[in-house]
Amino acid sequence: MTSREPRIRLDPWAAEYEGAIQIGDEGQEPARVDTGVETATWAGVRPAAAPPPRRMAFVDGVRRIEHRLLVDSGGSTVFGLLGSYGVGAAVVAGVARVAHETIGRVAVTGGGLRLDPFSASVGDGRAGVVFDPVAEAENTPAAPVEGLQRSMRAGEAGLAERLAAEVDVVFLDGPLSYVTAAARGPVVGFIKRLLRTYLDPDRAALLPRLGVGERTPLFLVEAAREPRYSWYLRIGAGRAIDSTLTGVVRLEAPSGPGLEAARDLADLSAAQLPRFASDASRDPRAPQNLLPIGALEARLKHLLGDHAVVRRAIEARLHEEVAA
Repeated sequence: MTSREPRIRLDPWAAEYEGAIQIGDEGQEPARVDTGVETATWAGVRPAAAPPPRRMAFVDGVRRIEHRLLVDSGGSTVFGLLGSYGVGAAVVAGVARVAHETIGRVAVTGGGLRLDPFSASVGDGRAGVVFDPVAEAENTPAAPVEGLQRSMRAGEAGLAERLAAEVDVVFLDGPLSYVTAAARGPVVGFIKRLLRTYLDPDRAALLPRLGVGERTPLFLVEAAREPRYSWYLRIGAGRAIDSTLTGVVRLEAPSGPGLEAARDLADLSAAQLPRFASDASRDPRAPQNLLPIGALEARLKHLLGDHAVVRRAIEARLHEEVAA
């Protein structure tokens, strides 16, 4: 290693610290909201019963920080991380099955610095993991986490777009920020964390009163990026001691196909999603974390491999460099 090459060192704190940082997937871009696109009467909507779609897909991803990095580059310190992510789908066609699983590993660094691919041997040395380089413009402790998140979101969106041509509807866990017009079928964003207020207080007062399977009227979010139709839906009920918003999620659909297409998707979501709501005995994020999503997450976390084994492999690789 020459003196000009970046020198990678580990942040000595365990990777799980700061793991509760919530990346604002929905961004902070200014948005105008039109709540009168579907009806002038702001009240709960309960769609009529309808047969379920023949095939639905639920797309989600998981991510894990393997090690945080502090990179010495030209006398300055650059924040980074080695991270893994998994993307897949739970396809429901009578029964549910997990499919299309993909694992990615990235070496994310801030300040526009791009490392070489980082590889580490696992076990007896015949297998290994390779972390592909990703550069983030900002050099802050949060920038590498955002880079890992973006890598995962891009993978989710790509899978959702491909599956949209094969199934009747795709529910993508998260907003539609990364989904492009290439999707040849309906993709609905399923946002289980209410990060941002889109409704004025008078209209937001409807949310705690929604019954299970009941949604708000559609509203149009006129964001700087692609406008989207959105709606809130209660998919499950909480306990008497829980928040009145327990079980309330926000969903969104592209505006391009038009209002009627968005209304059909809103009605479909209200009719179908409550049957997939989880309960507290199975998932600590119940009822918002849907059962197919929970099963998919468990499978993807398994495919990421043992965290301790991967961390030891990374440390062994860096010990070899230090000793060289």
